[in-house]
Order: sequence, then structure tokens, then C-alpha cells
Amino acid sequence: MLTAAEAQQIAEKFLLAKYFRSKINFRASQLITKDARQIYQMQGKITMKSGSLLDRFFVDKSSNTYDFKIEVDAQQGRVINYELT
Repeated sequence: MLTAAEAQQIAEKFLLAKYFRSKINFRASQLITKDARQIYQMQGKITMKSGSLLDRFFVDKSSNTYDFKIEVDAQQGRVINYELT
């Protein structure tokens, strides 16, 4: 079974693969049982880098920050579900 730190590393690697050059901050993590399996549920904020140089001057910096929720299977070490809001 994964530790909380290992699950967080898997989640971070997954998010960075999808959102290259982003900054990820975890706020909360808990181990729960869902559908007869143990799952780490994690929450935090992800700040995405702007795509162009012009966007950095004209787009509000907070517009690139999103809350996220992600679930990692504690036995198999894979991401089950995630969402950005």
C-alpha cells in the first residue's frame, strides 16, 4: 500500500504531465475506503503558466489558478479521478 507522500507524488506527476510547467500546492489529503478499495483523496490549487508572453501582461494572474481534487488508488498507485474547478 502507498504512503500519503507516494500518493501525492503520483498525483503531482499526473497533473504536471497534463498541465506542463504548472505549480501545484496540496492543501488536504485523506485515506478513505470507497467501493471496497482504499483511496487517497487530495485537494489543492494548481497555477498554470500562461501560453504566450502577451498573456502575461494582459491576463489577470489569478485567472490561471484553479482548485483541484484528485483520487489515487492506494493499492495500485494510479489516478482514478480528478477535476479542476
